[in-house]
Amino acid sequence: MRKVTDADKLFYYERNFVTLDGLWMLEAEKAVGWDEALKIDNTVWIKLFKIIIRRLKKYLNIQTNTLKDLIQILTFRWSIEGWNYAVDRISESEIIINVNKCPYKASMDRNEERHDKIPLICKNMCNIIYKTTFEDFNPDIKLSRQTFMGLGDSVCNFHFTIS
Repeated sequence: MRKVTDADKLFYYERNFVTLDGLWMLEAEKAVGWDEALKIDNTVWIKLFKIIIRRLKKYLNIQTNTLKDLIQILTFRWSIEGWNYAVDRISESEIIINVNKCPYKASMDRNEERHDKIPLICKNMCNIIYKTTFEDFNPDIKLSRQTFMGLGDSVCNFHFTIS
C-alpha cells in the first residue's frame, strides 16, 4: 500500500471539495428548485465560511479581529484555494482587493449548462456570504462591492473600511 503524503491529501480534498459543492447544488436544485436550493446553499455556506474563518484565525494564531487580521485570514484562504488577487492597502482603515481569478467562477465557466447561473450566484450568494461573515467577524468592518466577474466585469472588487 502506498504511503499517503500531505500532497496526496491536498489533491484529494481540494478536488473533491469543489466537486461536492457543485454536485450538492445540482441535486438540491433538482429536488426543490433553483430559488429554494440557493436559499439552502446560502445558509450552509454562511455557516461554513464562519467556521473556516474561525479555524483559520486559530491556525494563524491571530488574537484580534482587526481589518488587518481579516485580510490576513481571507488572503491565506484565497491563496490556498487558487484565487488571484491584488491587495491595495490605502490606509489602516481602508483596503481594496481586486480579484481576477475565482476558482468557483472558473468551475462554473467549465459547465456550459450553468453559465446562466453565474450572475445569480455572484450577486445573490457570494456577496451575501462575504458581507454576513465579515460583519460577524467584526461589526465595524464594512464591505462594499461594485464589480463582479460573474456580471461581466474584469475583476471582483472587495472594498473594506473600518470605523
